[in-house]
Amino acid sequence: MNISELVSRQKEAFRTGINRTYEKRKAHLQVFRSMISKHEKQLCEAINHDFGKPAFESYSTEIYVLLHEIDVQLKNLSKWMAPESVGGPVVTFPSKYVIHKQPLGTVLIISAWNYPVHLSLMPLAGSLAAGNTAVLKPSGLAPATSGLISKLIEQKFEPEVLTVVEGGIPETTELLQQPFDKIFFTGSTRVGKIVMKAAAEQLIPVTLELGGKSPAIVHKDANILVSAKRIMWGKTINAGQTCVAPDFAAVHQSQKKRFTEMAQKTLSGFFRDDYRPGINYTRIVNREHFNRLKKLMDGGRVLSGGSTNAESLFIEPTLMDAEWDDVIMQEEIFGPLLPVVSYNDENELIERLQFRPSPLALYLFTDDQHFQNKIFDNVPFGGGCVNDTITHLGNPNLPFGGVGESGMGTYHGKASFDTFSRPQSVLKKSFWPDPDIRYPPYNEKKLTWFKRLFS
Repeated sequence: MNISELVSRQKEAFRTGINRTYEKRKAHLQVFRSMISKHEKQLCEAINHDFGKPAFESYSTEIYVLLHEIDVQLKNLSKWMAPESVGGPVVTFPSKYVIHKQPLGTVLIISAWNYPVHLSLMPLAGSLAAGNTAVLKPSGLAPATSGLISKLIEQKFEPEVLTVVEGGIPETTELLQQPFDKIFFTGSTRVGKIVMKAAAEQLIPVTLELGGKSPAIVHKDANILVSAKRIMWGKTINAGQTCVAPDFAAVHQSQKKRFTEMAQKTLSGFFRDDYRPGINYTRIVNREHFNRLKKLMDGGRVLSGGSTNAESLFIEPTLMDAEWDDVIMQEEIFGPLLPVVSYNDENELIERLQFRPSPLALYLFTDDQHFQNKIFDNVPFGGGCVNDTITHLGNPNLPFGGVGESGMGTYHGKASFDTFSRPQSVLKKSFWPDPDIRYPPYNEKKLTWFKRLFS
């Protein structure tokens, strides 16, 4: 079956209601959950094969959060699907007003390599919950995981409900030419622009989950030991190959020396048995990304770390002393390098952040409520944490998404259901009463009465 025929068959199946009713959606979600749960070990092994992610990280960041997400969807699906009654103006009285939550149709999900299970199946679960049929295009940079996901979905689902298209740029290009009803893309800002341009040609709505330079701000009152531990934890997960990883640390000048000392100490504690890719640390996904990161590191000022191994694609977590205008501060790093810049004045910091592209995440370490409000009110970002990193993704009640160059649209929990649904508004009125004032011919008398009744 070619891609065009596949999409055509899915759209026809959607029209026949293959995943429309509550019972069908619930059954498909239950099969989906069982598929993930029964094959969690195989999925973790595939991720490890692709880029050496340790089993604990794979389970906690990819399997656990996904199973929890599906449980939330199953628990709330009936409530989310129910028509919503709303109020209305006196001019349309007597009437009832209802918002129906309708599925979009056949959707395309293009996922990224760095969390190949999470970023493929999390939006896919939301699409199922919302009643759609879906085509998944996983990343070709994680072939073992992509192949296993394709095999499992083929075994468990009719291709008219869910199917996987593997491959690279040619397959993605052909998919973007199809008449989908929604495109959900996770990846780089550069490719996101290509996806959005292709979607615009057919007026297809898009959700873009992109990235950016997510700051970790360490203020003068922060607990430096805890701040260093939580920032370095967020930075070393998946060797920094995370769209919401702390991309740089902006530390108050009075705390910079102590922060770098505590960060170095933290890394020594995290990896006291040395770095063992595949067991306690993740390798870089391929040679191209390795060379890009090595170039960034070689062009900067290393404070600690810096060891590399081109054969095993290993890069040690590396602290770097940086200035705001350095090369490493101009692009998303997506690796285990953490440049540390400093600031003295809150307003100066805010101004610097305002003139940068809005990041996907922001992490603020302080107990100063005034400073928190000042940052939140003046610096746009997708989501984030106070005194922590990354963990906001674990709460399905918090919509996850970017702003500006870091993306558009949100998902997780009910936000996923809403992302893959459309509101259909209906006014319901009986045949009686039927006052003559609404109908032509119009005159001054009717206008006077209209103003008296409704103004």
